[in-house]
Amino acid sequence: MPRRCAAPHRFAIMAGQEAVIAPDVSYILAMYRFFAAFGFLLAFAGAAHWVVPAGRQAFALISARDDAARLADLQLDGVLTEVRTASEIDAALAENDGELATSFIELADARGVKVTAERRARVALANAPGASLARGAGRFGQGFLTGQGEDLAGLAGATMGDLTVWGDVRDLGREAVHWARGEPVDRFMVNLAGIGIVATGATYAAFGAPLTLRAGISVLKGARRAGVVGGRFAGTIAAAMRGGSKAQFAALAGDLGTAGSKAGTRATFAGLRHVDDAAGAARLRVLAQAKGGKTLAVVKTLGRGALFLTEALSRLAFWVMAGVLNLLGLIASFNSMVVAMLRPMWKKKRRWPLALPA
Repeated sequence: MPRRCAAPHRFAIMAGQEAVIAPDVSYILAMYRFFAAFGFLLAFAGAAHWVVPAGRQAFALISARDDAARLADLQLDGVLTEVRTASEIDAALAENDGELATSFIELADARGVKVTAERRARVALANAPGASLARGAGRFGQGFLTGQGEDLAGLAGATMGDLTVWGDVRDLGREAVHWARGEPVDRFMVNLAGIGIVATGATYAAFGAPLTLRAGISVLKGARRAGVVGGRFAGTIAAAMRGGSKAQFAALAGDLGTAGSKAGTRATFAGLRHVDDAAGAARLRVLAQAKGGKTLAVVKTLGRGALFLTEALSRLAFWVMAGVLNLLGLIASFNSMVVAMLRPMWKKKRRWPLALPA
């Protein structure tokens, strides 16, 4: 009668002088565990190639939250591509908007984005002295008479009207007509016009010292007419004027005046659409000082993201979670791989009888 030798992991069937050895099941399972853990380790290591850079960028955005210029630079990475730039320039030229097209060329040059010679020539033609002079003369006169200006020429006309007190008198007269007709009166404009008259007198008395304040009031009035001053920001300004906080209002108006002088009124108007308080106006000033004529293109490309963190906070939270899960996955898979590799070596061997009775 053949005898059977039993062991926990392998067995042999004795038949005369021959024996058939069955595979060691525990060894096979250990190999399966090892290769499975090794596969997961490779997967998590490969995912780190995307997780780590994205997490680093999100963290950099959070670190730059108080620096509008740096924040804009970080958010333009990967957004202002050659295709995007060409599309924006073509769209601006289609609307005969040489100012916006020029701003995009300046921004592209600053960031090393290629712009074809053909597009540069078209932009130069759109901003040719003859065409720009004819356009500028009309916008200067419109700005002087109405106080509305969306480019340098319009700003010059509006500012000239304000500096000669004409602008404030014009605005007070317009609101007086509304009052006489029983129509709604814009108290906001009335207050700005009154402060403007005082600021104009101070400008002449101090030989131009508070010129940025005067320019800021002009920007605020133009922005109010253009409908780019939100209700919250208008409430902030009104509270500063009612509360008698002259220093706060002067700082706010000075920030807007500086932004207008550095980036242009149109870029300042575009930025004001996203400003809610005095801190936002200060951010706009910082951006305009750093970017100058490129500010209009920056705001056009990024919107509110040019001044504030928008989706960056949610992106940071996502990539932090992804990074933590990736790290835990790496540790767990490496640990499983080591355990699977060493388990057969440390497992206790038990003594079993060589043969059992048949």
